[in-house]
Amino acid sequence: MPNNVWPSIHAKIMRLTKLDGCGQPITGTSNKSMLVTKGIVKISITAETEDGEDTVKKNGNGEICVQHKDPDQIKYLAPEIEFCGVDPEAWSMITGQPLVLDGAGDAAGIKISSAPIEANFALEVWTDVPGAACGAGGNQPFGYFLLPFVGSGKVGDIELSVSAAEFTLSAQTKPGTGWGVGPYAVVRDEDNAAVPLLEALTPQDHAIMQTVTVAPPTPTDGAVELTPVTPPTGP
Repeated sequence: MPNNVWPSIHAKIMRLTKLDGCGQPITGTSNKSMLVTKGIVKISITAETEDGEDTVKKNGNGEICVQHKDPDQIKYLAPEIEFCGVDPEAWSMITGQPLVLDGAGDAAGIKISSAPIEANFALEVWTDVPGAACGAGGNQPFGYFLLPFVGSGKVGDIELSVSAAEFTLSAQTKPGTGWGVGPYAVVRDEDNAAVPLLEALTPQDHAIMQTVTVAPPTPTDGAVELTPVTPPTGP
């Protein structure tokens, strides 16, 4: 089995998917639960780790007689998203804060309140893979990053000055994802068909990163209805 080493540049496209409390994508005609945007500057992801208990006992002569260290564990990943500007529906999807509408009923901004943050979302990002050859069928490879269950989204520091304003949102991944293989076609199967993930994520999975040859989605005009793909069936 070859080992596919790949470089990654650019943060091309980001997709947000609104999730329920079990980490499952919200679908249905009454829900605008999917948003795709190019309006990001960068996304930083920091791992927060719980150190394993380090047990050391010494005998009466000061010599170590018991020594054991439990394994370290990932507690969560902390993504931080820097936006090109205020994207009301994206910000509302991440933070759960209510939208502010203009006279035409369009999203013009968000409120920031002290209500508990209960919004859940999935975060997908596509990057370029420079110098990589196209795959079967001439399909271009991309880097694909998925955080399937994210919450605690909050607005960071907002800097307003003579230069371009900076807008940053941060959040934390959660265990217990219900993403499974996901509702979107993001990889290709053995027949080169575009399908959801080939292996379902487990409740312990906080992220996945891999190369894919399915092109990133097209930016949407704000949040839109999510219609899950139907995987192809066998003959």
